[in-house]
Amino acid sequence: MNFKVLTVGWEPYFIDELLAPIEKKTGIDFTHGLVGNASRVSIAQKQYPHIKFVALSKTYNEPLPEPDYKFLASLECIGVPTVKSMIQGDRVLRHRTEKETLGYATLIAVRIRERLKELNPNVVLASHDSLHSAMSLAVARFLGIPWVAMTFPVIPDNLTGFCNSLTPNSLVPIVRPIDAQLRSYAQALIKNVRSKEQSVAAYRAPSSISQWVWQYVLHAKNLFRRKQAARILGVDPFIYPSVTERFSDVVRRTINRISLPTSNMLNMPPKARFIYYPFHMAPESTVDTWAPFYQNQLAFVAQLALAIPADVDFVVKLHFSDPDNYRRRQLQELMNMPNLYIAHPNASGNEFIEKASLVVGIQGTSSLEAALLGKPVLNFGDSPYQYFPLSERANRPDQLYEQIHRMLDLTPPTDVEIIEAFASYMAQYMPGRINDWGQPITEDHLDKFANCFSTLQEYVIDPTNYANWYQQPPFES
Repeated sequence: MNFKVLTVGWEPYFIDELLAPIEKKTGIDFTHGLVGNASRVSIAQKQYPHIKFVALSKTYNEPLPEPDYKFLASLECIGVPTVKSMIQGDRVLRHRTEKETLGYATLIAVRIRERLKELNPNVVLASHDSLHSAMSLAVARFLGIPWVAMTFPVIPDNLTGFCNSLTPNSLVPIVRPIDAQLRSYAQALIKNVRSKEQSVAAYRAPSSISQWVWQYVLHAKNLFRRKQAARILGVDPFIYPSVTERFSDVVRRTINRISLPTSNMLNMPPKARFIYYPFHMAPESTVDTWAPFYQNQLAFVAQLALAIPADVDFVVKLHFSDPDNYRRRQLQELMNMPNLYIAHPNASGNEFIEKASLVVGIQGTSSLEAALLGKPVLNFGDSPYQYFPLSERANRPDQLYEQIHRMLDLTPPTDVEIIEAFASYMAQYMPGRINDWGQPITEDHLDKFANCFSTLQEYVIDPTNYANWYQQPPFES
């Protein structure tokens, strides 16, 4: 009997480059659920006749169903985001009307339920983006079908794992042994982080006129491509922003960037003791999906500032990829708070981490970098970084002052403790590749991914693992 997988929301060209070769190498039976205008299924089937597609949405002319509040509420449970959270975490749907979003959520939930009952897959493979992925988790869990999303650590960037929920701390427990080789690798990576030799691939916002012009050219090219390939891409108002919305966002960010109060920003860490929080890029799955309760980072910073001791400064740093997401007035309001400073987006984040007495994070890589330096780290999201020696998950708001006050005086861990924690962290992942799909997928990458999926298959077909999929081992009755 074939091991069957239903994917949700993957694009046909990417399926052809990645999942189709994996299917050939492993014998796993993939069926791919497409979102967007449902008429795209026939186009995709002609373009890729060797791949099986099914529609999860509607055609442009089909009406949306009325919102089924009772059905949607029945899918909400512990470990699954609320439907409101799914909508707010979707960068397109958050701008639609309540009736549209809940009607679309109802449509997607019903279509996914129909496909799951029809195909009876062993696993649902989605992602960490958009309502359709979150809804596929909700429906799969309701029906008792295992759900996964691929996940990729940033340090190191050559590993791959699977999550069974919408946070990076929900890793499927496929763990490799922690041996001398893995500890040695952990030690080498820690050395690279401390010497600033470890690079992290990331987009940087334009910093010159020529870069700004080129970015506008890219915006125009992408818009033209979307217009030309609308039927192939399945463009509809629930997957893509409208031209007006996209243009308005570009104008908003341009104005924000021009009026950025850079003269009042820090370029170097302060000499006084300080707590450091680097902003996350937004919209982005690290907060939209992994930690939706902290989407409003301005409000998060304002509240956190109230829990910081009077003799400790608070430094927040704009994300270098996303410095134009906030208005000048919003940033000045933060600067007016006592002992709160904003660091320039192009300032060295490494220097602030090194000098900080405590690093705060939601889901960002800075939390891992700080932990590898032996810094105390306060994590607000459900993150795998919380298991390092001086890392903790944040308590309730009324308990934060006590927690912060205590963490500021923690004794630094030994290198042995850090190495062991980092090796344990890496042991949760399998050999894979970097999560940068602009780089070509090689045959070696495909072999590694095929091994990842074969290992997942072996884990899922174990009756105990399957029956207890949404519980963490040791399984509880």
